[in-house]
Amino acid sequence: MNTRPLISAALLGGIFCLYSPAFADVPIVQSQADHVSASGNNSSNRQRPADSQNSELLESLLFQVQDLQSQVAEQRGIIEELSYQVQVLQEEQKERYIDLDRRILTLQEQASKNASQTHSSAATPDTEQQLAELTDEDILAEYNAAKGLMLDKKFDESIAQLAIFAKRHPDHQLTANAWYWIGEIYLVQHKNSDAKAAFERIVNDYPSHDKVPDSLYKLGVIAQQAADVDTATQYFQRVINEYPNTQSAKLSKARLQSN
Repeated sequence: MNTRPLISAALLGGIFCLYSPAFADVPIVQSQADHVSASGNNSSNRQRPADSQNSELLESLLFQVQDLQSQVAEQRGIIEELSYQVQVLQEEQKERYIDLDRRILTLQEQASKNASQTHSSAATPDTEQQLAELTDEDILAEYNAAKGLMLDKKFDESIAQLAIFAKRHPDHQLTANAWYWIGEIYLVQHKNSDAKAAFERIVNDYPSHDKVPDSLYKLGVIAQQAADVDTATQYFQRVINEYPNTQSAKLSKARLQSN
């Protein structure tokens, strides 16, 4: 009887039994697909809190931007008004300034002498003739001299000279300007009643003059400072309706929006 096959089988069986515990302890390797799936779930879970924080930060930033925009809108009216005043002063300073103080002084002395002699404020024929002989350059110089006192911050003297100019030249194109600067000086001095009278004179006596929209706007500002909201709104709205293309209309809109 051939015993080699039996011996070989017995040896193979023993070897299998000897190494079977080792094979039992080998860990099961997770598939790559399962590993990717698990990693994706963990990453998604971590990303959700981060997205929530980013959303809250974005909302906070948007709120801050809106708040800044609101503050800018409130200050825009004041900034535009100041810019406009600077522009007006710069334009007025460009006007020619001719020194005719001697002529003006002579006219004043002559008018004062005649007033003391006649006990009347009416000008004599000689004074009227002198005034009639004044050229446009002379009148412009007289106006600039009176306004120059304002630029030198000699406000009371400037008001007096501008008033004299307005009285001497009631129909001149610059007379409304003289009243306007009188009103501006009174505003600087916080004499709003006198300022109001000056601006009203322009609106009533010189309705077609270029200073009318500016005067209406100033009347609105005076009313607004007096907490008279209805009157202020009427003045601002009138400027916007009747003079829509002026700087005063832009300032009026800014004032209405700030209410």
